[in-house]
Amino acid sequence: MAPLDNAKRGSLEEVLACQQQAVPASLGERMMLQAPKPVVSGPLPPCFRANEFLRYDPECYDFRAEAIALLAVAGPKVGFGAFSDSDEPQELEAFKAKPAVFHFKYEKRWRQCILERVDFLAVYVRLLEEVVCPYLRSKISHSEPVTFYCQYPPTLRLQPGPSTDVKRLHRDAEYGHQDGEVNFWMPLSDYSKTKSTLWVESEPNADDFHPLDINIGEIAMFHGTLVRHYAPGNPSEFLRASMDFRIGVDTFFDPQWRLEGLQHSHGRREITL
Repeated sequence: MAPLDNAKRGSLEEVLACQQQAVPASLGERMMLQAPKPVVSGPLPPCFRANEFLRYDPECYDFRAEAIALLAVAGPKVGFGAFSDSDEPQELEAFKAKPAVFHFKYEKRWRQCILERVDFLAVYVRLLEEVVCPYLRSKISHSEPVTFYCQYPPTLRLQPGPSTDVKRLHRDAEYGHQDGEVNFWMPLSDYSKTKSTLWVESEPNADDFHPLDINIGEIAMFHGTLVRHYAPGNPSEFLRASMDFRIGVDTFFDPQWRLEGLQHSHGRREITL
């Protein structure tokens, strides 16, 4: 791949301006360009923009079991799916979700179900405190305390199959996410069953999309504010489930800033190391 020019490597404004030369900006991107800017110490350092992979112990942080418990209650409660009536232990991939689970009308109620699931959130906070934030902290050499602004709750995504529905190509800037945030994406379902995963490009506007070749126990890190990504259809008979979240990095992130006009912005939990 040819080296990216300075506009592709530059600020959020430069990246979006470069993209508009080929593709018209989305409404969210136009809003971002016209909005007041976050008050930060500077651009996010390159070490936080790299595509990297973390590992965690899925037995110590058993998100699959927590997701099964959550879906067993929330699916019938909200009306977007259920497990089959069986005395056998349920597998996450066996959850029968309605296609409407992707629709906006379910999002607010689904988020509330996650917020009510105390055990699920406790495992998530432990993962942040013991795995993810220490990994980010290791990239900063100075000894002063560093604050991370972690999305709370995380986003739990469900993609029923078989389906050709595609989560459209986008970058998170159009949803009001700042340059000073880092994305984390982790599969909860077994890739050998679903044959479906998230696709990302290596750098902003690189157009070299590739699948995230990871499975349970691994987490992908990428700068999703500017790096475009999408989820293809799920060709299998199984549910694809994943969890994602974003973390604002210390003074490179403005916790008071919000993009006006958005219907939803994520809550945050501060962790200082």
